[in-house]
Amino acid sequence: MKKAGVLAIAGLALAGFVWVVFGWLHPASTAPRQELPAPVSRGTEQGASAAAAASRYAAAITIARNRPDPHNPLVAYVPKPGIEGRNELDRIFAQGVPLTTQSALAARALLQRGLSDDEKIALARILARLYAPDDPTGYNAELLLDLRGLMGDANRQVARSAVLSFSRLGYLPGSDALLKDAFDKQILGRDDYYGELAHMAPLAPARVQDELLSTVRASSNAYAADILAHAVNDNPKVLTGYSAHALGEIIELLGRTEPRFPSATGEFGLTDAVRYANWLRATAQLESRIHGIDPDRAIVDRLGLPGTDPRKITAYLLTSEASSLLSSARLGSPASGLVAASNQYAAQYPGNKSLQSAAQEIAQRSARPKGAGR
Repeated sequence: MKKAGVLAIAGLALAGFVWVVFGWLHPASTAPRQELPAPVSRGTEQGASAAAAASRYAAAITIARNRPDPHNPLVAYVPKPGIEGRNELDRIFAQGVPLTTQSALAARALLQRGLSDDEKIALARILARLYAPDDPTGYNAELLLDLRGLMGDANRQVARSAVLSFSRLGYLPGSDALLKDAFDKQILGRDDYYGELAHMAPLAPARVQDELLSTVRASSNAYAADILAHAVNDNPKVLTGYSAHALGEIIELLGRTEPRFPSATGEFGLTDAVRYANWLRATAQLESRIHGIDPDRAIVDRLGLPGTDPRKITAYLLTSEASSLLSSARLGSPASGLVAASNQYAAQYPGNKSLQSAAQEIAQRSARPKGAGR
């Protein structure tokens, strides 16, 4: 990836992206725009055209959007210094901010009134929430400018909140450069930076996507690998949007970051189990995409290798994706061998409650082998 320069996003036009290179600009006015309603046909109903009907509809939407809402939480918010104000703004964010012009104006007015650092941390997330591709507030460009201003805040936590909030908007031209700049200035840590690149990669254009994933692969960052693995498992179709180069970078990263269990073989934690199962399934999906191997078969073959840590087997058998495998666990089948290995491991450590609970769940979901007694 080219060394990032100091870039900035000025905004989005309603009909599409507009990239504007800017320096330090004074904040745009927060005064409401005076919008004229779209022309409405005054002809008879019989002569009303589809275009006139669409105009009337657009005008009605504009009027509804700009109608004052006395219950808008941002309008009612009274600044409160410190954590009290941050908690209240976080509550407003969690409950959902109306995507209206009134909300955008209220949020921007709060920012210009001068808030505490804690409040600005929360407000950065609200500003990002008000942004949407179809620009429902009419203030997308100004919201991005406000976020860009908070990225330069003297308080690092405020700047970090603004950078992360901006990053989660998806890929915009220059987003990767802004992240690199924040990383170089130590506003973002390693997990923050490489994790955000992993979140952004599926949304970026092919050329940028390849660069992002090459950067992540070179980092060998386990947190970024977890994010990419989760994205693959959540929606395997995401792989169709990756180039051959990108797929190679992801599978190499996963190969470098296989989750490890504690060295003490009697320790089995659910967090470690979830991470490993997530990694295993994603690796199998990638191998399937690249080599045409059935993902379930790839998993069984890997776990069936001699000397495999039984905790890996147990971790996978606990997942919902293993249900079909467990239902076929008949005597002599590869699946039954995995179940047996997991049971033998659990029997060695009767004092480990997490492990015993896992063994009980696997037993309940497994088909009883034919000929086996109670």
